[in-house]
Amino acid sequence: MDMAARLGLVLPHAALLGGSAAASTRALNPSRARLPYPTPPPFPTCCRPSSSSTYAARPRSSPRCGSPRLLAVRAMASGNPYAAELAAAKKAVTLAAHLCQAVQQDIVHSGIQSKADKSPVTVADYGSQILVSLALKMEVSPGPFSLVAEEDSEELRKDGAEEILEEITDLVNDTIFDTGSYNISFTKEGILSAIDDGKSEGGPSGRHWVLDPIDGTKGFLRGDQYAIALALLDEGKVVLGVLACPNLPLSSISNPNGSSSGHQVGALFSATIGCGAEVESLDGSPPQKISICSIDNPVNASFFESYESAHSMHDLTGSIAEKLGVLAPPVRIDSQAKYGALARGDGAIYLRFPHKGYKEKIWDHAAGSIVVTEAGGIVTDAAGNDLDFSKGRFLDLDTGIIATNKQLMPSLLKAVQDAIKEKNQAASLL
Repeated sequence: MDMAARLGLVLPHAALLGGSAAASTRALNPSRARLPYPTPPPFPTCCRPSSSSTYAARPRSSPRCGSPRLLAVRAMASGNPYAAELAAAKKAVTLAAHLCQAVQQDIVHSGIQSKADKSPVTVADYGSQILVSLALKMEVSPGPFSLVAEEDSEELRKDGAEEILEEITDLVNDTIFDTGSYNISFTKEGILSAIDDGKSEGGPSGRHWVLDPIDGTKGFLRGDQYAIALALLDEGKVVLGVLACPNLPLSSISNPNGSSSGHQVGALFSATIGCGAEVESLDGSPPQKISICSIDNPVNASFFESYESAHSMHDLTGSIAEKLGVLAPPVRIDSQAKYGALARGDGAIYLRFPHKGYKEKIWDHAAGSIVVTEAGGIVTDAAGNDLDFSKGRFLDLDTGIIATNKQLMPSLLKAVQDAIKEKNQAASLL
């Protein structure tokens, strides 16, 4: 049984078959001849673009991935200094979302409900990171490229990883071909090189892209919420963020598990510093400005927290809600989709308190935090300090992360600090 069948990844093109069948298909499609990455050689004569360029660096517009050039022109007209980067980021996460949607559908259909077999989600994680790296390199002006991301190629370079590497290679190439995004495809070595683009450590100087290729792994496996989260750091500050949330309703969340019947599903949130936050459909509807809710009485507020109790201390967040007088039950959904939902006013408060010893990674909050702040909200740690993304791959912060509007933040901070103090006192008595 081949790898695709064993993993339950049923994808449409024969290029996924590997071996001679895949080779025959590629022979019939010379424009898909595999090229190394990130510096592809000249096209064969039969495939060379009509322009003087000898590299596969000219994107084709895709009806499903949008036109980043057009978006950049529109953004520039509105005075956005990061217009080209915003357009590239949108295209990158939308392209990755196509791959993730295909894999998630097959996971759900195959009945996989745990991470006991991590292969399908691993394939999607790597594939998403590769496509984002590719799109950013193709769409953003040449220059230093730095990507801080979750995955590296170490496991894929080990003996026994050949089959899963082949699966990732074919899945990535199939997505590029199916979406009509670029006239290139990857070799296996190119796949490994593209993954390792994400090994940057970030820091306080220069520009660094920050990526979580699949945020919300358990939600992804359940067929629920997840996000492709991409942000840009400039001199240590988050200046741009996009969140592709394939399973989030475009309008609002209408029930606690984060789904909504009868409404369009698939939301793309974006924000650039000083330019506000927007949401549009993953299929490319016109962007709409969003703003955080204006509730000033916590009794009328609802709050978001992690779906999994392993990811956040539900007992502590329950105590905080009680101190605030919040009457509504918590809305528990996976991933940075919570930030997007908060930014457009689906709820009023976001609480995240990981268990002791957990270190927050910058890719888990960079994109979501700027979407909330540009929508008029505030994001801090439990002591009220701004999040600092300039220290490398991890956040150095006090206890947890909270977000809400300006009206509720003072009372939220007090409730948070009182609840933490009580929890610590109770622990000291044990």
